[in-house]
Amino acid sequence: MTPAPSVQATPALSVRDLTVSFKGRGGTETAAVEGLSFALAPGEVLGLVGESGSGKSTVGLAAMGLHDPARTRVSGSVLVGGEEVVGAPESAVRALRGSRIAMVFQDALAALSPFHTVGAQLAEAYRVHAPAGASAGRRRADAREKALAMLERVGIPAARARDYPHQFSGGMRQRVMIAMALVNRPDVLIADEPTTALDARVQRQVLELLAELREESGTAVLLVTHDVGVVAATCDRMLVMRGGRALEEGPTRKLLTGAAHPYTRALIGAAPTLNTVPGTRLPTVDDPAPASRAAEHDLSAAAASRPVAESGGAGPALAAPASPVRPPLAEVVDLHVEFGGRRRLRGGRRGAVQAVRGVSLRIGPGETLGLVGESGSGKSTTARVLAGLQRPTSGDVRFDGRDITRAAADTRLRRELSRDVQLVFQDPYASLNPRRTVEEIVTTPLRVHTAQGREERRARAVELLEQVGLRAGHLHRYPHEFSGGQRQRIGIARALALRPRLVIADEPVSALDVSVQAQVLNLLMDLREELGLSLLFVSHDLAVVRHFCDRVAVMRAGRVVESGPRDEVFDDPKAPYTRELLAATM
Repeated sequence: MTPAPSVQATPALSVRDLTVSFKGRGGTETAAVEGLSFALAPGEVLGLVGESGSGKSTVGLAAMGLHDPARTRVSGSVLVGGEEVVGAPESAVRALRGSRIAMVFQDALAALSPFHTVGAQLAEAYRVHAPAGASAGRRRADAREKALAMLERVGIPAARARDYPHQFSGGMRQRVMIAMALVNRPDVLIADEPTTALDARVQRQVLELLAELREESGTAVLLVTHDVGVVAATCDRMLVMRGGRALEEGPTRKLLTGAAHPYTRALIGAAPTLNTVPGTRLPTVDDPAPASRAAEHDLSAAAASRPVAESGGAGPALAAPASPVRPPLAEVVDLHVEFGGRRRLRGGRRGAVQAVRGVSLRIGPGETLGLVGESGSGKSTTARVLAGLQRPTSGDVRFDGRDITRAAADTRLRRELSRDVQLVFQDPYASLNPRRTVEEIVTTPLRVHTAQGREERRARAVELLEQVGLRAGHLHRYPHEFSGGQRQRIGIARALALRPRLVIADEPVSALDVSVQAQVLNLLMDLREELGLSLLFVSHDLAVVRHFCDRVAVMRAGRVVESGPRDEVFDDPKAPYTRELLAATM
């Protein structure tokens, strides 16, 4: 981590007594940020940390002047290089945006235009702020040259400038967003959860890229994140928010090792690491049990010494009798999935993309299998096949001994399967119907599969919301009224409504802050214990997988490169790719 720069006379970004309130019906207002103040020096990286709904992203949008004045009231002061944003004319704020201050948004796919190539979008971002005086043709040529150079700078070949956003992986789209934000070399960069949905290797690449660009141009960075590990690796200082207010601020190392506020300590303790004792309950903000790394090592030592104590200290304890081998609850055998291309007379498709190549997996009753790998490795495709949502090209898929290979093409079979198999989707923005209330969303499975009346369904919905950290008062709200992490909680509640036997969780905690992540993981562990629930847990977070899963399968380029018991894979990885992933984990 680069040492924090000395504070200069004019901060790159100065926020003083910032208050942001959202206007509701009947003239009511809800404060999202209250009286927040901080300064960001040139070249400094400040981590803005807190739970979902704490106001972190609201601060970033206010600094960019992006709040709609018809729906939002912003007061206080936001100075970008000494120029005021709050209350300034839109023309003045627009001149600052992109040139003096820029933002990398959390959802790159939603932030990029699907109708224009990435090269055209980068060129436009430069052309809007290009110096006046040059001819239109010269400005277009300069913009194109700048766009191509910037793509190369973030590790994307210039030849891909003609591609559209949907043709890129998640990590590459995030690189495009960074290139667009930095094409005019702004003084301040606001990065809103820039690595949330990225696997460990791509996450490290993106953060290293931000560090390199910061050192080259002296850009100050406001990093909005819920990932304490990312803050520890990249930030000079951190500011902890809760309920729209600042609770604690200081040098990153000081707060991580000796935070004064109980909430800060709870956030730090709630994040599992590769050293956390697997299977233990994680502390949450509501129940901040001590979780120091020293305590974790003490627990590990105690667990290791327990067999010796139980055997009287005379060598290793006798091994327990092997339990009888039980048939798997779910399995895929020699699974192949191809997309696109033309069908051949002798099988297969010419020019097809092979997303999954000969994958075989099994999940036992009450077992949790972790499926890890980088973006595009075939993890989610495999999960969707097992859920009956994706038709395989070849291979066999079975659930509880029943052939479900054709579930994606057989409506009746898919409907029957959905009682026992539910999927928690990765994207909480796209997976919830924006026109339905939370109550309607959560109770939809109950209306389809049970004869329960409305009051019974509502009672179950309240129970589910409380289990995932929401309140009964949220039942009548719509998805757009929630943060990304809160929407993911709603999706998890919906998946659990029918008490399924198998839950396929596709990155279920990647959009959640560490405390809510701990709540959800604790909840899933409780359900696994109480109901004998089986899980396929798709994730790029190796620390979470080590903590939560019994067995692990590592995928790359559509194949399983390594699989086995959790401790065997993590402590003695055989595949070079597995070792690379572990080395990249923060």
